Amino acid sequence: MKKIKPNSRFFIIGNALEQRDISHLIQNDDIVIRFNDPNPTCQLMADWVFIANGYTQIRHLTIDRRFFKTDTLVFFRYQMADILHARYQNIPLHKRVKYLWRFPKWKKHFGLDQYPTQIVPFDVYRHCAQVLGYRQPSTGLLAIDYVLLTHPHNHIYVHNFTNEGWVGHNWDDEKRIMKSWLDEGIIEEA
Repeated sequence: MKKIKPNSRFFIIGNALEQRDISHLIQNDDIVIRFNDPNPTCQLMADWVFIANGYTQIRHLTIDRRFFKTDTLVFFRYQMADILHARYQNIPLHKRVKYLWRFPKWKKHFGLDQYPTQIVPFDVYRHCAQVLGYRQPSTGLLAIDYVLLTHPHNHIYVHNFTNEGWVGHNWDDEKRIMKSWLDEGIIEEA
């Protein structure tokens, strides 16, 4: 697992189609962040991957690890207890109980059990949802907010974000938030 240094920069890569190659910008100490099933049009290898592991997501999300480094750190959105207590999603009890055996099986099936993992802290998730004003931030926005809160002195670059995708997210407000962060220089476009 790559260590974060004071000069490390974070490059958070969205899942839109690659418009231009930025691999020449990446230096040895930088952290490349991808999420869910990385779009193969961008060839950057991930140091960190943020994955939506909710009940519905693990039933439909496939993970192709070809853009994971061997020491990639995987961040899951939810702890098993979050699903069991329906903290973020309203899920019937019988489906929450199924999650107990389905999630470990899903991790093993896609080889995610071979990577070190962390859970996005509840305080970060709550902060991101409050900034957004919506309960279900996208995995990309959650990754950006996580880095902003946990590494405020490092530079953060975003690439390949269009703020569109799954219908369960509030894309218009996510676009507005990202634009304000870009305008204020909190994050930069790569």
